[in-house]
Parts: sequence; C-alpha cells; structure tokens
Amino acid sequence: MNMKDLKPASSLARRFGAKCVIYGGPGSGKTPLIQTAPRPVMCVVEPGMLSMRSCTTVPVWEAFTVEKINEFFEWFFKSNEAKNFDTVGIDSVSQMAEIYLNKELKINKDRRRAYGEMAQAVKEKLDMMYFFPDKHIYLIAKQGEDDTLKRKRPYFPGQELNVYTSHQFDEILHLGLENIPGILTGPVRAFRCIESFDTLARDRSGNLSEFEPPDLGAIFKKVME
Repeated sequence: MNMKDLKPASSLARRFGAKCVIYGGPGSGKTPLIQTAPRPVMCVVEPGMLSMRSCTTVPVWEAFTVEKINEFFEWFFKSNEAKNFDTVGIDSVSQMAEIYLNKELKINKDRRRAYGEMAQAVKEKLDMMYFFPDKHIYLIAKQGEDDTLKRKRPYFPGQELNVYTSHQFDEILHLGLENIPGILTGPVRAFRCIESFDTLARDRSGNLSEFEPPDLGAIFKKVME
C-alpha cells in the first residue's frame, strides 16, 4: 500500500451507485417507477404486470423460479450486454425470497433449516447487488409490519432478512400517500425518506428531504451528490 493509493471516501460512494429498497402497499405505484430510472432493466419474479402495460421501453426478464432468477443474475453480473444498463430493478425482492423459500421447504423437512437456507441464498444475491459498482439498485419490497413497534417496514419471510436488509441498504424509502406540509390539496403520492413513529425509512446520504417526489432518477441524483 502507498499513500497515493488512498482515495476520498466520497469518490467510493459515488462509484457504487444508489442502492435503494422501496416498499409500499398494493397499488402504490412501485413497479412503474422503474420508468423514471436511468437506463433500467428489470427482473420480474411475480405475475401481474398490468401496471406496466404502458412501459414499452423497459426491458424485463420473467423469473418465476429459482433457476430463472439465477439465470438473470448470471447474465447481469457477467455479461457484456449488462453494460447497456445503469439501473437494475427486482420486482419484488420479497417474492424472490418466497420463491427461494418454497424450493427449500420442498427439500428440507426442518422448517428452521429451510428458512436459514433461503435467507443465505437471498443475502448472497443482495450482497452482489449492493457491492456491484457503477449500478443503481432498485429493490421493490412488499409492505409488512414490525411485530414489536407496529410500524410499516419492508416485508421478507422469516426474521433474518428483515433485520439484514434494514441494516444493509443505504436508502429505505416508503412510497404512499402523504400529507406534506405546505400542500393544501390533500395527500399526494411521495417517498417518505425519514423515519416516523409508524413508518421505517432511512436516508444515509443525508441529501433527501423528509418527503420526495416519486422519481427514481431525481432520488439517485440527490443521493449521489
């Protein structure tokens, strides 16, 4: 190691892109948001893409099995074709975990072991995305509720992924209708970026306001400033 090899921390942060988990209730508009991201590609792991009927320019890979999910990750992380994209979306990462769990439950009689194997497999995929340089990550999650605090949070089967994801990812944003101070027309669709008493949210960049418009490109830009 030499002194000249040291780099500003800010340059490393920018190099890795924005890594976001965005969750919300059914019909909140999480899936179509991929259109607002720079040069996106999406891995869809659950049927029901009616909300994307107008998204004719977003390339999508259907992956309803573990094998198809693995095929997408193999392509995205090793293919030269993946260089054509700046953003990768997973819709939804909650369902991806369910797919892995269902496979493990078929081969493991011990349910605790099945949940552990599922969590390990999904964590490996999440780590691949989190540490992949020069890509923005948009992980769509279903909405769940914290058993203790009774607040909204991203949903994953079991306990391990719920703890892991809430600590690992830099941006955890809730998408829904919000009463925003200064807007008198009533609730509007927005990201909540700062935690409240009933909603888990986090912005490690410190660049986002409590509420932000539902625009991934704008979110990525502000996070990377």
